[in-house]
Amino acid sequence: MEYELIFTVPAQEDLRAIKQYICCDNYSSAQKVIKHIIENIEILKTNPSLGRAGRVLRTRELIIPKYPYIVPYQVRDNNIYILRILHTSRKWS
Repeated sequence: MEYELIFTVPAQEDLRAIKQYICCDNYSSAQKVIKHIIENIEILKTNPSLGRAGRVLRTRELIIPKYPYIVPYQVRDNNIYILRILHTSRKWS
C-alpha cells in the first residue's frame, strides 16, 4: 500500500526558507539539499513507520541523513502529513 504525502503550509514554507537561505551562498547546493530532503520524505510513501516516535503525541520524526534536518509527520488514514522541516539547531515551539 502506498500512502499519499501531504505537505502542510508550514512545511512548504520551511522548504522555501531552506532553499532561500542556502541560495544566498550557492544556488546549486540549495537545489541539491531540497532534492535530497524530498527524496527522503518520498520513502515514507511505502514505509510510513520509518521515522522514530515523535516528541509530540501521535507524530513521528524522520531524520534526514547527511543534512541537519528533522521532518515531523503524522500518519492518518492513507495519508502522511508532513508537518514541518526543521533544522536540528532550531528550538521547537
